Amino acid sequence: MSESQPNKKVGGHAYGRRNLQMSNTAEEGELCIYTGHSLGRFSNHSMRYDSHQACCRCVAAAREGRMSFDIDRLLKKERKRALKFWSQVDIGDPDECWMWNGTINKRTKQPQFSWRRHGISSSTQHHPQRIAMWYSWGDLGFTGVKTTCGEKYCCNPFHLIPQHVGVFVDQDSYMESFELACQLHTLKQQVGEYMIEEALKKQELIDQSEEIDSRADLLLNPDTGFAERFDAVMTDMLAGRHISQTEPTEPGLFRQPSENEDTDDDQF
Repeated sequence: MSESQPNKKVGGHAYGRRNLQMSNTAEEGELCIYTGHSLGRFSNHSMRYDSHQACCRCVAAAREGRMSFDIDRLLKKERKRALKFWSQVDIGDPDECWMWNGTINKRTKQPQFSWRRHGISSSTQHHPQRIAMWYSWGDLGFTGVKTTCGEKYCCNPFHLIPQHVGVFVDQDSYMESFELACQLHTLKQQVGEYMIEEALKKQELIDQSEEIDSRADLLLNPDTGFAERFDAVMTDMLAGRHISQTEPTEPGLFRQPSENEDTDDDQF
């Protein structure tokens, strides 16, 4: 038997290579989004198949039919992104279609989710079905994915089958699995708590913006007396929110950043 050779087709767009057969050689690549899949305890790399950049351990798990909804299996930095994604999916029963409620491209009418995966794909927008595959079947790179229901907006992992991986699928056992039922119930609770926290944060920003606007109107009003101006300035300085106490690198006091500024939520 001849020795395995690395994949000769290097480069190219991910969506052009997704229909290739999975190679039998691996290389050191980007760290997998799941815990325990690194080369070593302190390594920032994982072994990935060079044809699809799929994590070798995730491929092995998918081939055994191991699906999971456990958010805690992800790296800590990926858990918030996972909750953000699932909060935009209408999660229902295992046998129902989970429709995508997030961003829809106005030109192509295709659903999309923002995620910049360095070393995996050059694209910054991914189909939600691929994201659902990553968060359930495993970090399978830009492996193709098809649905059993034929609905392009469906993100139900029970309806998704990764292509060219050799995934073992037993729908009856998945539907009857008590472990998956518990994980799905926990996921719904975590998504609900995440949505409540995000709503509270938005409301807090709105309240703070109103306070800042009212304070600006007070200081800029020519009819405001000196005593009121002095009291407002001293109050802001004692609270640490006066304009002279802000850093030049900060995007502003509770203001939305401009399009040229990066935030933690959008830095993929």
